[in-house]
Amino acid sequence: MRIEVKELCFSAGSKRILNGVSAVFEGKKIHGIIGPNGCGKTTLLRHIYRQYPAKGHVWVDDQPIEAYSSRDYARRVAVMMQTYPEADLRVCEVVRSGRYPYKKVMMPYGREDEAVTGQVLRQTRLWELRDRRIHTLSGGERQRVMIARCLVQQPEVIILDEPTNHLDIRYRVELMEMLRAFDGMVIITLHDLNLAARYCDCIHVMKDGALLASGAPGDVLCAEILNEAFDTTIRTVEHGGRLIIGV
Repeated sequence: MRIEVKELCFSAGSKRILNGVSAVFEGKKIHGIIGPNGCGKTTLLRHIYRQYPAKGHVWVDDQPIEAYSSRDYARRVAVMMQTYPEADLRVCEVVRSGRYPYKKVMMPYGREDEAVTGQVLRQTRLWELRDRRIHTLSGGERQRVMIARCLVQQPEVIILDEPTNHLDIRYRVELMEMLRAFDGMVIITLHDLNLAARYCDCIHVMKDGALLASGAPGDVLCAEILNEAFDTTIRTVEHGGRLIIGV
């Protein structure tokens, strides 16, 4: 699958948030988007997952994004939301709700929906928690539930906006390992540069609403580019074949 953003601009009132962003996301890779707060990362994602109208500036497999129906697009692209259901639902109910693109209107979930849900619950190690209420889970467990909800959509792409915020290191690594095991494309915004270096196949660096650089982590996560993006002194070193980033 290929998602291409072409000269995308966006303003909120008099404030320009995106300034002619062009980027390509393709292949079964983890694409990380990094940059300082307010640089436009989340706004870019919202255009890709159609919360904001792209008006011919976002193309999916050589078609403008608006050419897809909501149901068809949801079968291809899943979005991991940062908010959890307000209703006190069981884990299995939250995960199964991701089957909505395949569910007929006013009809109950079918046998295939239940089978896919059960398979994903086992795959994500949630089977033993399937009858627990989501509000009784830890933060890391809830994140796993929301990933599972994406997986039951059987998408080609999963989009995530800062999913590792407020998680301790164990759950950050667990989340990224789950994404690495996904047989599709991942587009994710991250604050943790070391996680980006370790898990992302391609890095897109943003600053002031524009794309500053794109490429492999070893090419993009260098002191020169990071210092320009974050307006501070950042040092990078290689240790044991792994890139380590610090200030």
